[in-house]
Amino acid sequence: MSEYPPSGVLFANKKKTKPTSPDYTGNLELSDEVVNDLVAQMERGVEKPKVSLAGWKKQAKKTGDTFLSLRGSKHEERGQYSNNSSPAQVIDDDPPF
Repeated sequence: MSEYPPSGVLFANKKKTKPTSPDYTGNLELSDEVVNDLVAQMERGVEKPKVSLAGWKKQAKKTGDTFLSLRGSKHEERGQYSNNSSPAQVIDDDPPF
């Protein structure tokens, strides 16, 4: 078993062949807790279950390429946060535009 929690990465897409190709590609591992939460959301009738994401800008040691390191966690609906939740746990999913 790995000492690191499930995580993911997004790298700039160097194989972009057309304007509609993604700018970034990668993968995201999900913990059993997150997968179970997705299933529970569907069982409650949520049509489009959500996962909360956090990302850190990093640089690859070998290539120097910049990438985003990702971590997925259970999605918390607005208004479900307790008074002792830290700001890092709260992700505002409204776009800034």
